[in-house]
Amino acid sequence: MDVAAPLLDVAARVTQPFAPELDEAPPVRSRELVIHSKQYRIVDTLGEGGMGIVHRAYDPVLEREVALKVLKPGLPAAARRCFRQEALLGARLCHPNLVRIFDYGVLPERGLEWFAMELLRGKDLERLLGGARRRGLRFSLTLVGQVFDGVLDALGHTHRHGIIHRDVKPANVFVTRETHGTRVTAKLLDFGVACDLRRRDGDAIERCGDPRYVAPEQALGTSPPDARTDVYAAGMSLFEVVTGRHPFEDLLAGSSEGLIAAHCQREPPRPGELLPRELPVAIRCGLDVVFAKACAKDPDERFASAADMRRALLDVLPC
Repeated sequence: MDVAAPLLDVAARVTQPFAPELDEAPPVRSRELVIHSKQYRIVDTLGEGGMGIVHRAYDPVLEREVALKVLKPGLPAAARRCFRQEALLGARLCHPNLVRIFDYGVLPERGLEWFAMELLRGKDLERLLGGARRRGLRFSLTLVGQVFDGVLDALGHTHRHGIIHRDVKPANVFVTRETHGTRVTAKLLDFGVACDLRRRDGDAIERCGDPRYVAPEQALGTSPPDARTDVYAAGMSLFEVVTGRHPFEDLLAGSSEGLIAAHCQREPPRPGELLPRELPVAIRCGLDVVFAKACAKDPDERFASAADMRRALLDVLPC
């Protein structure tokens, strides 16, 4: 909590609130800076990751709760760039299946960066998957369809804006139930290692991403990422969510190198082989086709876009 404490009095560092009579207010000049004072009240801590701590906070100006992500102190410059990029892309990419970013700031005396975002209620897909595994359960195909309908729609939107996520995986998909009704909404999270295709640089082909889901060309750094890189990771995630196990489950306890070699060389099983036989053949075979095309070793053999994968998947799964 001490890391976020300076946010409690951020307003005092900016300006004192002042509201003149309307007829006395001077006109705003084009070069003038209008500063709006705001104070966030920390309610509790929601979680902690490698780069930051996420708090539930209250915004008294707009009278709403938000999630406040605070960068940990002492991190290297690369981590700070990723943190800032997550905020900037979240603000730029407006979509129902992406998290909205409301505000961003820096407390210069401590170099403490933070951003306020939409407060989500639910769990990430990795945690949901772990809970289902422990109870010996599988997700319903309707739920899978709703989740990947949202994930792939969000990816299609980001790709149209020239952004490649590069870290699509269940842990970066947050599932929340809609206020009214039985549907769920999936939100794609964490654009910290995303690549902007309109700003090609040396970082575009750096090795990044989770070795459990990374595409061969991304793992090896042999070519710049594109939409098909994210399609591959979405396909790997789809297999795991549908079947309850990773395509290379036997390698998860081993080294990253072993997983990367499997992505590059090993043929994964078909998801239909691991699904109950009472499921219609059309669904099991349809999932096999979607997975095989999404996770082809050669990017040219994959779906050309997330939108193409979404259409193919929704032809198979109920939603």
